Amino acid sequence: MLLRSLITVLALFMVTGCANKPTSPEQAQAPVQPRSAPPQPQQTSPHDRARLHTELAAGYYERGQMDVAIDELKISVSLDPNYAQTYNIYGLVYAVLGEDRNAEQNFEHALQLAPNDSETHHNWGWYLCQHKREREALGQFELAVRNPLYRSPEVALVNAGRCAMSIGDTRVADAYFRRALALQPANALASYGLALIAYKEGRYDEARTLMKGVMQTTNPPPEALYLGMCVERKLRDSQAELSYVSQLRNRYPDASETKAVRPDGGCE
Repeated sequence: MLLRSLITVLALFMVTGCANKPTSPEQAQAPVQPRSAPPQPQQTSPHDRARLHTELAAGYYERGQMDVAIDELKISVSLDPNYAQTYNIYGLVYAVLGEDRNAEQNFEHALQLAPNDSETHHNWGWYLCQHKREREALGQFELAVRNPLYRSPEVALVNAGRCAMSIGDTRVADAYFRRALALQPANALASYGLALIAYKEGRYDEARTLMKGVMQTTNPPPEALYLGMCVERKLRDSQAELSYVSQLRNRYPDASETKAVRPDGGCE
């Protein structure tokens, strides 16, 4: 149960759009450019129109309307075949559709057109991690973070930590999560990742402290509540343990984590 937690909880916590996350896949998710007001018709260049259609496609991607997203991307390519973000979003769409060859070709083409684009490096890294190419993925996340103009490096760092955890490299994962927290001290995703590592390594007091940051989110997912319960069981704080169990049962009565609560006090 806890081994699965890090893989699923990041998607449930994620609040960024698709051109920054995972972003993540499960979701750790892949981002979209922020919306901007379209230029006036008489001032609209083919490039600007391509950008607008790409942003529309990203919105449809976020809503799960992949067919409409593809239609918008086709228009964008016809207006400006050299606009890199079009191929970045194409990669995300094809990844969701399971068309891996098309997804890879589009991510690679996007990076040929804009080799320093952090959003594309992040999304390509997310894709690689989901396809068992974790070491390559970590390199892409690093390239994303190295760009001083990248607006959300903490997203790439958290996803890199998650990717490292998926191959059991807890030391590397720990370092990525701590880098994310250094940039954004209130990052619940990073706190959760570190809490899970601390729990697995028997550092229960540290795990409890880290869980405080996780619980500051508006609606912690069941995986986080389950981890909190397990931490308090190890620390023999029955009152705190009961609080987590109560939240699990009240908020997520049908969740697998709730059903996994064992009366004998053990954790899976």
